Amino acid sequence: MELLYMTHRKSNSVSFVETQQNFEFFSTTSTCNVLAFTTTNELTEPSPIQGWGFHIYVADLNTPWFPYRVTTSKYPVSVLEWDVLGRFLLVGDRNGNVQLFAQKGTLSEWKAVYSVRFPGENIIAAAFFHNGRKISLQMDKKEHSLYVEKFPKGKFSASVRQFGGVPVEGVVIVSATGMLGAFAIPADSNVNIMKQQEPMVLTPVTESLGITRNFYTTADICYGKSGHFMIAAGNGDTKSANSGMIQCFRVAVTVKKGCETLEIGSSALPSFFLAEGLGKDLKELRVAHIKWVSNEDADSLIVASNYAGGGSFIEQWELTEESMPIHKLFQSSKNESFKTILWTSKTKYVYNSKVVKVCSTRLNFMNCSFIYLAMSDNSIHCLQRDTFKRLTCTNIISIRDPNDHASKQIRLGVKIGAINVSYLGHLFVALDTTGQIYTYRCNFMIQDQLGTPALIVQTVNLLEFCLVTGFDCLEILLTLKPQILDNILERLTDNFNRQPPNVQQYYYVNFLTMKIALYRLSITGQQKAHDLSNLLILHSILIAFKSLLRPSDLTSHDKGPAENLAMVLSESVQDVDKVLLNLEAKDFTMERPTLQSLQQLIQWVADLALNILAKLPESRSFMSSKQGYDISKDIVALNSIRELLVMIRIWGLLNPQCLPVFSRSTDNLDILVTLFRLLTKLSLNPNEPDDLLLDECCLLPNQVLIPQLQFVPSRTMIASPLLPHVSLPVICDYGVENETLKFCPEIPIVEGGLSNDNVIDSVMYLQLGRKPPSLRRCSRCGSCSSPVSVAKTPAMKAWEQRWIDKCRPRLQSDRAELRTSSAAP
Repeated sequence: MELLYMTHRKSNSVSFVETQQNFEFFSTTSTCNVLAFTTTNELTEPSPIQGWGFHIYVADLNTPWFPYRVTTSKYPVSVLEWDVLGRFLLVGDRNGNVQLFAQKGTLSEWKAVYSVRFPGENIIAAAFFHNGRKISLQMDKKEHSLYVEKFPKGKFSASVRQFGGVPVEGVVIVSATGMLGAFAIPADSNVNIMKQQEPMVLTPVTESLGITRNFYTTADICYGKSGHFMIAAGNGDTKSANSGMIQCFRVAVTVKKGCETLEIGSSALPSFFLAEGLGKDLKELRVAHIKWVSNEDADSLIVASNYAGGGSFIEQWELTEESMPIHKLFQSSKNESFKTILWTSKTKYVYNSKVVKVCSTRLNFMNCSFIYLAMSDNSIHCLQRDTFKRLTCTNIISIRDPNDHASKQIRLGVKIGAINVSYLGHLFVALDTTGQIYTYRCNFMIQDQLGTPALIVQTVNLLEFCLVTGFDCLEILLTLKPQILDNILERLTDNFNRQPPNVQQYYYVNFLTMKIALYRLSITGQQKAHDLSNLLILHSILIAFKSLLRPSDLTSHDKGPAENLAMVLSESVQDVDKVLLNLEAKDFTMERPTLQSLQQLIQWVADLALNILAKLPESRSFMSSKQGYDISKDIVALNSIRELLVMIRIWGLLNPQCLPVFSRSTDNLDILVTLFRLLTKLSLNPNEPDDLLLDECCLLPNQVLIPQLQFVPSRTMIASPLLPHVSLPVICDYGVENETLKFCPEIPIVEGGLSNDNVIDSVMYLQLGRKPPSLRRCSRCGSCSSPVSVAKTPAMKAWEQRWIDKCRPRLQSDRAELRTSSAAP
């Protein structure tokens, strides 16, 4: 474990830390690598009067210096959980209140969308329903290139299914009094729920966990393969009758036939006493935490206990099948035995301080699973799952600022409050009682030497797993070694090109965004990332424009307008007007207001074509041996631009106001005709264009002003190209960007081109000025957009909806994290 960064509060902030706390702190990380945590301190605007409270904050692990408050609870928070997609954040407290929060488009704005009441109940455990989708890596096929063989879908059932086997979204909870509760999230309310002022109140169903209600202090929930829940509960109160006993239950939630209400069924499973385990000789052994080794593994259970004298005892129990002897009078055959399932204590770990928190890796990926323990002496222990062998041990009070050698140890009075592991297990996050974040890189899975083929295969498998599942790969990017980045990109691209065409089409956008993220990790890869970003925008615009086309004859057409256009362009005709003669003009007819609203996207396509052709002579003379992606050599990209230019030419005849605007030296020069002709020549041989084409491209800047394409501005984030060159840990302050990670890419300007210092909206491609009053900035790529919608027509509203919860160059197709800033960077 290597401490990557620490985010702490300002030195003049007021801290509220009680020595005798009767509440706990919680933290959890979503599949989008967004950290949610609780604290009693106001992190952004501390106030001695109003700063204290039970606050819930979220922060992107890539920009941890910008925390955003979700809500402030009146009662101590007892449960904090994400759903598997990272859309909903569940918050439960000790007074029986359960709320689901969702983003209002940005990470800084949250809204309570659903609310459920369990009056007087202390919620101690909660879990979302499983959707039945489980993808794992086949270890014996990790060298294969096909995704369908490497990542098969496991046999796993959804927790709750309605008619037709469709999974139901919902939550199951466990209270301290042994009550089970469950509620379903309405499927038809997800669209309009954000428009409501108050959260929708849902009606839950309840049931007793056991035959009689018992008091529990800790519990944990995991998923069974057949769709049921496995719940383990224990009582750490030595005065209780069931103290030292760990009870297990099988819980099934179903939909009643003939109605939409839920029904809960619970049955007892084999249980065990701690006195039967390896710690039977310890005095006053009290259960502190119970944790399933994996949330999809119901065969292994971790029990963390504290004993008299201030020490801790961590034990792993496993379900095993044992044979019990049968009396010979009851034997039907000789040596007959009765097989039963029992809990057996397998291994232990003893430490001289009390255990505070326990967490484990969620996925047993590549047979690597680890247990993390936080102790009362502020030490953090990492154990191997099967043997409990201690791999490393660190302490948060020993952290020093690497840039200030004379500084003292940081905040000696704080204690560890919460710990958790990222979804793939590569980042470990600890929080102290004042809300400070400590993020560690976990390199236990990477045991090979740097640059070996095994390490490259292992890393590519992790990236492809994120590609297939849709999980965020930020944690993998933060553990990559810069020396093998090119090898990883090459193998990732080769494997993707070996996929069947339908698989490539399905994952194409995710693949592009992942390559963009990888190139952004390198100082020398910024131009390649810029080309890939342009390819992604070009692909999105082409799909959006083609979706607007409607065939004029709905009865006798064999192919649509888009297919006919691609077939006509395959003949490589250099005159765009001759191409129009072979097309049906009625198929490209649209309303004039719609065409006018598309002008900024049309302008971007024309600007991209100008930049590709203007940079062609320079790229061929100085970068002929350049490795990596180059959009001027991509035949698919060049043909996509040609298709768009033909559509623009037709639409310009219908509404000249939608045409792109050029600053040309002569009025009689038709830029669209010139661009189409040059791009057609380039598409015939993009790797080795002839000298005549290069000469024409050299004259292009003298004929028309080349506008500067949007280049991602300077950005400050943890996944910065400068991270390998700074001293670790990186010390950050809440509310202040770390200047050591600020990266300013060099903006290439075409000779004769126009430089633009204004901020450009990355979605609508509008000029926002040098210092707009408000911005939304992506916490992954740094792209900006305006929080105010300017879309008027259905076509532009549909275009805007494409990015309302997905950043354009975002990693994977999950939710984007955008922050609101007071001014442009």
